[in-house]
Amino acid sequence: MRRLTDNAVRAKHILEREGAPLPPDCEQMLARDLERVLAGYFDLAAPVQVNISRAGCYVVTVRAEASRPRPCAVVR
Repeated sequence: MRRLTDNAVRAKHILEREGAPLPPDCEQMLARDLERVLAGYFDLAAPVQVNISRAGCYVVTVRAEASRPRPCAVVR
């Protein structure tokens, strides 16, 4: 029974990858880049999560949890 479950999980992952707009490596690179940028403005409490889906057009959802904003100096 375990082998059947393992095969089902493997098949699910393959289907998810096939439907994904970006390869997993590319999505991880995007998340790291966004995390680097957001860390300049916030003290991040958790890793940035990116979800990309296709619904006619691409929908990119970014989730970032921050403990507080970082001070920003504004020059006028």
